[in-house]
Amino acid sequence: MTKVLILSVGGSAAPMVNAIKLGRPDYVYFFCSRGPKGSEHTIADPGDPCGDTRKIKCRECGTEQYIGDSKGKAIIVQAGLDPSRYEIVAVDNPDDLAECYHAVAGIWNKITEQYGKDCEVTANYTGGTKTMSVALALAALMRERCALAVNVGPRADLIKVISGDIPVIVDKWRISSEIQIDMARRAIADYDYAYAYRLFEGILQHPVDTSLRAKVLRAAQLCQIFDLWDKFQHAAAGQLMKTCNVPWPEYQKAIKWILRENPRASGYELVGDLLNNAERRAHRHYYDDAVARIYRATELFAQLRLQQEHGQKSGDIKREALPEGLWEEYKSRLRGSKLVLGLNDVYELLDKLGDPAGHCYVQAREKLLNALMKRNNSIFAHGITPLGEGEYREVRETLGGFLERTANAIAVKIDVPQLPREGIV
Repeated sequence: MTKVLILSVGGSAAPMVNAIKLGRPDYVYFFCSRGPKGSEHTIADPGDPCGDTRKIKCRECGTEQYIGDSKGKAIIVQAGLDPSRYEIVAVDNPDDLAECYHAVAGIWNKITEQYGKDCEVTANYTGGTKTMSVALALAALMRERCALAVNVGPRADLIKVISGDIPVIVDKWRISSEIQIDMARRAIADYDYAYAYRLFEGILQHPVDTSLRAKVLRAAQLCQIFDLWDKFQHAAAGQLMKTCNVPWPEYQKAIKWILRENPRASGYELVGDLLNNAERRAHRHYYDDAVARIYRATELFAQLRLQQEHGQKSGDIKREALPEGLWEEYKSRLRGSKLVLGLNDVYELLDKLGDPAGHCYVQAREKLLNALMKRNNSIFAHGITPLGEGEYREVRETLGGFLERTANAIAVKIDVPQLPREGIV
């Protein structure tokens, strides 16, 4: 596999030469500064561009003498690199982070075009300005296939590493993991458990210490549970919840209510879960999705009421379940041998059967139908109009408020806790 080395070049040649000799790369990218005082000239200029030309004047005799060795061949000469094995990438302003990062990103694009995934890349950020080092280190952290290194050795001062240094690979995965964990926290705050799970999954593909691994694995499992829940895969979420020992009792109870595993469940908890799901979709600005879920919650409430209190399914109402007068009224809506009713019809039927849920609907029918019209005009229903936040708020207030009032009127529980936005990691 081809070994590629990216070096940020500063005023000291020795660390660059050591990194090349010890790393033995097949190809080197020199990331340097341009200009009379830049580091570009130390790489391949003729003569002694790496010599220390600084002088000091003797206080006694007044003569000048070199502080260090005035002789110093170019880096490529000292490292034994021929022109086919390196490229120089220079920036005009080595203190401009955007310019430096753009230059490093360009290097990475060249590596990708030239070698694809069939290469081993190391970014050594020992030399150059602080800004250059930050840009190179940041780019390496952002790219999974790039190792990070820095030369460690004795210093004569706080300015530069002198000879005798050794390039050391930096454990970037701990740093990268913390960045990804922070990204996952933001995703969870947006109810995007699927993305957070992928981030945690990515962390677990790399060597990390035991405590961090346990923390991330736990967070990944919780995100998987809530992602399944968010996708209405309640049975799978409930099963995984049992094996993972979820730390929140309220969610353990809620999933049992939704799955009707708790005899104290009202049977209407799925309605509340749909309203919560709508809120999560609206939070992420998917307003058509949100309104569709509120519509379904309103429809489901009526279907559950008809089935639980009157023993009938809205898609297959039996003739014997209805008084003769009502059957005559509804028989024109037969589809084959089945009487199929929509949302408005089911609530009206409940009212005619003397059910208080139907009575609540009829009392507020005009306002409710206006809200339902918003859904019907949505591109997700019968129209072509995308819905915005205003339409969502109106539908949520009208239909959601109706469901809450009606649930209170018939003494059933629909409330379930909203899924968590924090505390997972």
